[in-house]
Amino acid sequence: MSYYDERIGAAFARAQEISTREHAKIVFFSDCHRGCGTWNDSFLPNKTLYLAALNYYLQNGFTYVEAGDGDELWENRDLARICEIHSDVFALLARFYYEGRFFMLYGNHDRVKARKAAAAGGRAFPFSAPCLQSLIIRTAHESQDLYVLHGHQADLFNDRLWPLARWLVRYLWKPLELAGFRDPTSAARNYRKSRAVEKRLSAWAEDHGKNLLAGHTHRPILPPVGAAGYFNCGSCVHPNGITCIELMSGQLSLIRWEECVNESNALYVCRRLLYGPRWL
Repeated sequence: MSYYDERIGAAFARAQEISTREHAKIVFFSDCHRGCGTWNDSFLPNKTLYLAALNYYLQNGFTYVEAGDGDELWENRDLARICEIHSDVFALLARFYYEGRFFMLYGNHDRVKARKAAAAGGRAFPFSAPCLQSLIIRTAHESQDLYVLHGHQADLFNDRLWPLARWLVRYLWKPLELAGFRDPTSAARNYRKSRAVEKRLSAWAEDHGKNLLAGHTHRPILPPVGAAGYFNCGSCVHPNGITCIELMSGQLSLIRWEECVNESNALYVCRRLLYGPRWL
């Protein structure tokens, strides 16, 4: 068994389980990287799109699953400040939570929320939501069950060595980004690294005969039927758009939310189907 196979398996060993009987419609977001509203807040340019998407899914009865890196806690230290700056976002997320339709997973950039949760008796700030490493969604057929995690478990540097990665981002790459340098430790900004991570996640799904949904690489993936069951919901920090995956009636759809222009030249937020729906 490889190191990555072991780490992914360990992540699901104590996973919380939910059922599509109670959660018939689910939307998966990942890598929002909500920041403090400053120049390096990657979430800020797409915030309006994200709010429109949240309103749509709240009004249409979806359960919200955040598959890690919801908050940027490598470049920022203060989660309370992030919640204050984006209070309108957290107000909507709280409505999902209090209606029993909210599940939050942690990724490498916000895994300190797991420590905060442990110190608070299993709960994480804000609005006392549990902070999970993984989630298993049970369906009517075991072969269609969906296993969800962030995906950093297939990335050694961002998994076991995450304190070093955080230090490098916070004190080295953050100021260098101003000069145009790219962070080579990031799977989202390093194509070769992202492909290696995706290959490991896909291999786990194929070797274990599971459907695996992750984030981490920021690259949305919905493979054709017959390919390994590895799915990726992308991120909320793409240029001029955010992506997510919807699960309804055993089918997955890859969705992009973006700005559109109508015949009167008025801007509005539109929901566009990129691929699907396809059966699990």
